[in-house]
Amino acid sequence: MLIQKITEMLPKLTKKQALLGRYICENMYDVALMNAPMIAREAGVSEATLTRFAYTLGYAGFPEFQKDLRRNTLMSKSDNPFRQEVYKCKDKPLHDRVFGLEKELLEETVSLLVQEMFENCVSLLANADRVLLVGGPTHWYLAEYFSNYMKYFNPNTATARCADVPFFGELDAMTEKSVAVVFSYPRYPTETQKMAEEIHRKKVNSIAITDSMFSPIIRLCTHHLLTPQRYLIFVDPISSAMTMIHALLVSVYQKNEDQIKQRLKNYENSVLSANMYVYKDYNFASKL
Repeated sequence: MLIQKITEMLPKLTKKQALLGRYICENMYDVALMNAPMIAREAGVSEATLTRFAYTLGYAGFPEFQKDLRRNTLMSKSDNPFRQEVYKCKDKPLHDRVFGLEKELLEETVSLLVQEMFENCVSLLANADRVLLVGGPTHWYLAEYFSNYMKYFNPNTATARCADVPFFGELDAMTEKSVAVVFSYPRYPTETQKMAEEIHRKKVNSIAITDSMFSPIIRLCTHHLLTPQRYLIFVDPISSAMTMIHALLVSVYQKNEDQIKQRLKNYENSVLSANMYVYKDYNFASKL
């Protein structure tokens, strides 16, 4: 076990390496989801110290150490792999805990966001000829929320709940410029996994939006964005996932502003002339 290895090496480590080792042992799950700069920052050491720490433990470098760390963390968390907490608490009302949990998950999502990965995902979506949003049987509502706006950015936007005839039809129409976005969260539906495998087999550009690097769709997708989860009961906390979608949409809009603004103007003219809304005198497109 990695914790045992670190503990046995503590007497031989430098003061900063020992500080790092203790931080990792005490925060293994969180550290497993971090990149090198984040680990060094949170532990209060330099990235060079982190690299030397990995060498001292016998690894060829940080990537090998990180791989072993994630493997060990998954094993050690097998009794509670999805961070489910005891929801009963006498210290504060339950609604305070729910709002607090969602706020903490938003902060954790920001801390895990890799800017280069995010920008690559935005570019894929902005330049796509077709977009397929895969929500599966349990997280379809995230795909529908994304689609509700993405279809005005790209008319060739579709959603999928299962590996049925329409799904394979959409998949067959996808090209090297197309992109699929796959949502999957604990306990990772097998139907979503099946669709991700088909997308991977087709060699379509794909973005996994999921809770951690342990998610089974990570290996099947070309890109990933992490929106961590913790549970009070069985209800998914989804503010981080919805915010990630929101951030992607705003960023895609920035890439194709003129084109999308014209589509939005056409939409606004249609719905306002059809007397669709109670408030008739406000036009979002005119304010952009």
